Formats: sequence, C-alpha cells, structure tokens
Amino acid sequence: MILKDLEKERVFASFGGECPYRCRHCYTFCDNYQYDPDLSVKDIINNLKGHEFSLVYVSGHKENFVNPDEGLDLCEEIYANYSPDILITTRNVFNERQLSRLSELNKKMRLANKDLYVCVSIPALQSYKKLESNVSIPSPDERINFIKRVYEKGMYTILTIRPLFPDTFIPISEPLEILNECKDYVSAVISSGVVVDDTIVKNLKTFPSDVKYKEGKLMECLGQDINMKYVNVEQEYLQIEQFCKEHNIYLNEHSIPVIQYLKGKKDI
Repeated sequence: MILKDLEKERVFASFGGECPYRCRHCYTFCDNYQYDPDLSVKDIINNLKGHEFSLVYVSGHKENFVNPDEGLDLCEEIYANYSPDILITTRNVFNERQLSRLSELNKKMRLANKDLYVCVSIPALQSYKKLESNVSIPSPDERINFIKRVYEKGMYTILTIRPLFPDTFIPISEPLEILNECKDYVSAVISSGVVVDDTIVKNLKTFPSDVKYKEGKLMECLGQDINMKYVNVEQEYLQIEQFCKEHNIYLNEHSIPVIQYLKGKKDI
C-alpha cells in the first residue's frame, strides 16, 4: 500500500507478493524490481488507519482479483471502514454471484454519493498470447463480455488499453477492434505506452528492434525508482484518440483525469 499526494489524495491497496499471471510485458520483470510483502485483507485495512484519503485504488503490483471473492472482500472492507471512492483494475472476470456482490457494493456507495470505477485491462486480441501465456487469464473476448456485464449493472466501466504497443508488434487494428466491441459499454478509456528494459524485451521475444524510446522512471507513484525506457507509441495513440473522438468517448493516459471527468459529468 503506497500513498501519493495528487489532486485528490489516493492510496494503492494491494495484496502484494508476486503476481501469478506473470504477463511477459509486466514492469515487475524489470531489473531491480522489488515486490511488496504479502498482505491480508486485515493487514491492508490496518495499514490504512491514520491516513487521509478520498480514493482507494485496488490495484498495484499484481492482479488483486486472481481470487475475485478475496478481492471483493477487500473492496467491501475498505468501504465499510473508510467510505472512500474505489477504483479497481483487473484482467480477471467475475461470475454472476461475484458480479452481484460488486453491484450491491456499487448501489450502497451510490446512496452515499460515492463512486466505484471498474477498469478492465485488454491490450490485445488475436496477439494476446505474445503477452499473456498463463492459461488462468481470461481471454480478451471474455474480458470484453465482462465489461458489457458490468456496464449493464449500472457501474462505471473504464477500458484500459494499457500498455499500448507499436503497430509492428501488436497491430493497432486489435486495440481499435477492442474499442469497437466496447464502444457502447464504456464510460471512458485509458491508454498509454509500454515500459521496457532489456529483460522485458527478451520476454517479448519478437519485439521490434527499431522502436524509439523515451527515458523515464518506472511508476514513481508505486514507489519504484527504476530507470526505464518508455516505448514511443504516439502514432498508435493518435488512432485510438481519433476513434474515441468519433464515438464521443473520453480518453486519457492517466486515471485521475478520467475520474475527474466522470465526476464532472455526473454533476451536469
């Protein structure tokens, strides 16, 4: 759990430890990366005591919904103890019982004028096995269907096409196809480029050698001060931006502006 001052104070709440999904592009493969210690729901709730925050991200260094019921336990306990807005990010999908739990939490939060945001990460379609070799990760089609089910339950759905890859590795037609499938079921879209180091490039195997990079620090908001290369995907992002403009979908590279947009839209 890492604190960071932003325009609204937020915290990241994560179970910690190594993510079992082990996606090949994940920044946790970076040299010098340090995993957070394993935490229980009780540990996380106790760690939040004494801090001021208005938004909790159930997100971080690993997939917190490998076991959706455990992830939902965490969300429910966070809200019961602190009543913040909550944003979750997942590559998993929930069954009907679990989705009903999430829907009930959303209804309870709405009555108190609090918001629940559900981000579903889908970076590729036909090419997804270049990134996600673990058979326990739901397929892109399953995740697209999950977005639709969440939206139909009256919740904010945020499609995260993140990371975004060069067209020569993951054809831009795939993110555009994902967008087309989801365009009537998303409240907003987040997309930004992949970060890599030599280890990640090796994991990706067929990653093109002629891509351009920008230098930066890895996810400073998550407490990791590691020098990284950010892949330049400006041309790919422009195509996503054009699609979103044509379909009146709000797009940003970061979650905080998306949340501010959705809150402003609610106030209209």
